[in-house]
Amino acid sequence: MADGADPGRRYRVLLTEASSASAREVLTVLGRRRHEVGVMDSGGLNFTALSRWVKRRHRSPRFSADPERYLDALYQVLTHSSYDILLPTHEQLIALSRHREEFSRLGVGLAVPGFEAVRTAQDKAAAVRLFAELGLPQPDTALVADESELLAQTGRLPAYVKLPVATSSRGVWRVADPAQLSGTAALPQVREVFARGGEVLVQRALPGPIVMAQALFDRGSLVGAHTVLRKREGVQGSASSKVSLDLPEVHRHLAELGGALDWHGPLSVDAVLDERRRTVHHIDVNPRLVEPVNAELAGTDLVQRWLALSCGAELGPPPRARAGVRTHMLLMAVVRHAEVGRGRRAILTELARAAAGRGWYEGSQEELLPLRADPAGALLLGAVSGCLLLSPRLWRRLAGSGAPAHALSPEGWRRLTEPRAH
Repeated sequence: MADGADPGRRYRVLLTEASSASAREVLTVLGRRRHEVGVMDSGGLNFTALSRWVKRRHRSPRFSADPERYLDALYQVLTHSSYDILLPTHEQLIALSRHREEFSRLGVGLAVPGFEAVRTAQDKAAAVRLFAELGLPQPDTALVADESELLAQTGRLPAYVKLPVATSSRGVWRVADPAQLSGTAALPQVREVFARGGEVLVQRALPGPIVMAQALFDRGSLVGAHTVLRKREGVQGSASSKVSLDLPEVHRHLAELGGALDWHGPLSVDAVLDERRRTVHHIDVNPRLVEPVNAELAGTDLVQRWLALSCGAELGPPPRARAGVRTHMLLMAVVRHAEVGRGRRAILTELARAAAGRGWYEGSQEELLPLRADPAGALLLGAVSGCLLLSPRLWRRLAGSGAPAHALSPEGWRRLTEPRAH
């Protein structure tokens, strides 16, 4: 391990969930380094299924349905198993920050920020205010507290309407005209926010590709950072093709943000890139590490540094990544064709190009399901592709419409912000 930790030691690492793309990619990095990995698994279709790198699976309740019940199950696993490090690969970080003193007493390596910092990052309205206070660039944004204010935002169209707590592309709608704005204002989710006295964001849509930046902080100091450009969109706003970028401006913004929050652990932001000026406008912040394989391949192994941080090792400045490293997620590209109605021919063409290493796949490495290193991924890719070739409309069932098992629902957020019953 770099930066003061043992580089030869193999750690026993528990991942807080088994189903997200981020968990799958963290597993890949850990598996390549021959760490022993266990996962909390709430069942159903997931990206880590059948992986040879998962040594133990611990059955757990769905985090999205009841985060407190999930925490109880996680606590029991850590109490009765011998893990060295706990890595919250998705929004379990939020729940763990709420009870970090309780979990820290278990003696397992864990790097999570204080809950007040998490409140600011998770609540989009609070995050917008913090970005404005720090002078960090973001699109023109309005915070509206009722339906009439929302309907008056026609001057910002096209725009994105966002719930204050949203995840995995849920709770975000692109609105192009007044009719769509009216329809969004009538949605039950939006009305519920207003009924509870909350605010909804209306953020002007900007042209340009999406930049995805991941960071690690040691009590407010930036100790790891990596930036990629989303070259091609995948299903439900994911990235099916990426290339690493050298954008020092983004790293400066990350350092300011993490310092203001006194953040400890992983944090990610999304931004829109103005390619001509090489400047960005930030559109989202996530209290977790998002899809770290490109960083590993570009020479900035955020997962290894995350392990070191969790063990309490002192980390030096962030290493500089190589620009131009290309990665892809074939599964996300395949399902995207079905999502937008391109049909069977597009799916077959995508699979053929990937097999031949042509087009987007030339000089690119698979980051989500590395079939040669972990062949079980071929079963998932084959099963999903087969279902979509049979009926492209099945993508909705495969992708799901509610909060994924690993994500935090608005109801789960409310439970975490209320006093915990003992």
